[in-house]
Amino acid sequence: MSARIRVAVIGVGHMGTFHARLWRQCEAAEMVGVYDIVPDRACAVAQELGVTAFETLEQALEAAQAVTLATPAHTHAELLRMCLHAGRHCLVEKPLATSLADAQDVVELSARTGAVLMVGHSERFNPAFRWLCQQSFPVRFVESHRLHPFRPRSTDVSVVLDVMIHDLELLAELLDAPVEQVQAHGVPVLTPLPDIVNARLQFANGCVANVTASRVSAKFLRKMRLFGPNRYVALDFAQQSLELVCLQQEPPGAGEELLAEYGSEDGHMRRIVRGVRQFPQVNALQEEHRAFLECIRSGHPDPALPYAMAALQWAQQIESAVMAAVSPVGAP
Repeated sequence: MSARIRVAVIGVGHMGTFHARLWRQCEAAEMVGVYDIVPDRACAVAQELGVTAFETLEQALEAAQAVTLATPAHTHAELLRMCLHAGRHCLVEKPLATSLADAQDVVELSARTGAVLMVGHSERFNPAFRWLCQQSFPVRFVESHRLHPFRPRSTDVSVVLDVMIHDLELLAELLDAPVEQVQAHGVPVLTPLPDIVNARLQFANGCVANVTASRVSAKFLRKMRLFGPNRYVALDFAQQSLELVCLQQEPPGAGEELLAEYGSEDGHMRRIVRGVRQFPQVNALQEEHRAFLECIRSGHPDPALPYAMAALQWAQQIESAVMAAVSPVGAP
């Protein structure tokens, strides 16, 4: 398939507008237009980009081969069913759905129709994370923080489905193991749903992950630290960089720093060496678009869809644990 793929964006709020602008710049796609239930919003974005503001979803589906769905989370399942039944390839902002049953239903519908379904977990395209996934590093403990100041959007879901789900999806790919136990605590602060949550996940491979997400923080923070035998890795998603601290016999290499060294009982020197890897900056959303187009052209399903499903399952377990913690058995 060499022709440009016709794309429409459904929902042009904050994220949808970002998607629309990037699709307009994409040489491999033809951005045909946008649709939003607020006509003035659709018209404003369409005028900015020089594309059509569709009056109905049906018009958008008729004009496009593929859609980006960037609407409130509680609408995802219903809209995905409409798009997939029409045979349109779908890139949907996270979460895939607000229930596991709805998510499984649209995944099965995608398989039946042959239309590509991809979930917009753009953080997995971060070059630092991609490098980490290529390493044979037995991770035994993870500490993750994803914090940002309050923004009056995506409040139809808790911070787990809004923010934490990014890190859950990354852990699903990185650890490739089921979760055996979940403990979680969280509280509503500025919305009726939990705005800050801490979860402890015990994986079948022995790894434990302590994951914190907040949408009421005073600052932005997107970091993950991973610990294993003889190695510690700190991943800064915002900077797209990694800090590595290793226990090794070899002296530091170029660009590495010797933090400490000592002799061991076997007569060898042990050195604690620190290094930093800075990767060329990429636009993760743009990389997400490229991956989506590649799936469409190849006819292959998104290989990361199982990770999105696992992340949603764990998110629901975390939300249930949070509710159990604030509403003990027997409470009125």
